[in-house]
Formats: sequence, structure tokens, C-alpha cells
Amino acid sequence: MKNHRLRLLTLLSMMIALSFLLQYFEFPIPALFPAYLKIDPSDIPALFVGLFIGPVPAVIVELLKNVLHAIFISKDPNFSGEIANFFAGVAFILPVAWTATFLRKNLEHYTFKQTLIRLLPAFVLAVISMTVMMALVNYFFSFPLYGMTEHSVKVSGVIAVTPFNLFKGVLLSIIALAIYPNIKPLFIRFLSR
Repeated sequence: MKNHRLRLLTLLSMMIALSFLLQYFEFPIPALFPAYLKIDPSDIPALFVGLFIGPVPAVIVELLKNVLHAIFISKDPNFSGEIANFFAGVAFILPVAWTATFLRKNLEHYTFKQTLIRLLPAFVLAVISMTVMMALVNYFFSFPLYGMTEHSVKVSGVIAVTPFNLFKGVLLSIIALAIYPNIKPLFIRFLSR
């Protein structure tokens, strides 16, 4: 039991570090969106933690990744980027993590096609959930911090960034599902020793 807890703590620490490092790989999609809107793959380790361990450890990975980002990288004194990133990440990973919780006993035995059929609705919900969460966070928190206080301006801002959030959610889902077959055996092997 003690050995299992140590392995779990080690795995969570590695996923937090990996998430933090992946934040350095943010990139814009200049052909589609303004350069200040950037995508990074840092939510994917937390997503896999949610899939194979559970929702609470996944939220912990998201939280600590953003705390580390706030300490070591952020140039924003009000930490609005980290707060928005945390809420977006949690909204994205929870639908998938909760679904995986119900499938946990069978998840390691499913083929990729069986897993895809069972998790695809959760990924669709994750994309919608993240997009709605970001609309709320932007409207009530982020935009006012940048001086956008008029209702019409905030609504225009939400409308402007919503396609980006949808695109980001779909892209992260495709990446996660593409690497899932290679990641699954590593998590299962690490957790079942």
C-alpha cells in the first residue's frame, strides 16, 4: 500500500513537471486567430491523470502547474492568465475524468476503438464545457481586468474568442486521442506494479 502511494505521488509529480514544461511550448495560430491567443499542450498530462487515476488528482495537476507558472514564468501581476488557464483546464478534463471513473475497471481492457466509442461523448462535452467556462471567466473576470467593463464590449470579446476556445478544445482532444494508445500501457504498467 505504501509502495502504491509512493508510485502515485511520483507519477503526479512527473505529470505536474511535464505540464509545467509544456506551457513553454505555446504557439499562436496566426492564420486563424490573433497572435495573443496561444495554444499549449499543458492540459494533456492532467487529462491522462484524470483518465487513469481520477478527477481530484487531475485538478491538483492543473492547480500546481498554474501555481508554478505564476511563480516562474508569469509577467502578469494579477495572474489572470493562470486563473483563466486553471478554470479552462479543469472544465476540459473533468468530463473525461468523470466518464473514465465509471469505466475504470474496464478501461485497461478496452481496445482503442472501444475506448474511443465510450470517451468520444466525454471529449465533446469537455470541449463545450471549456468553451462555456472560458466565456464566463472572460466576461466576469479577465476582460474587466483589462479595462473592458461595458457589457457590449465584453460580449463582443466573448464572441471573438469563442471560436479559438472551440478550436483549442478540439485540437487538444485530437492530440490526446492520438497519443492515448502509446500512453495507456505506460500508465497501466506504472500504476499496477
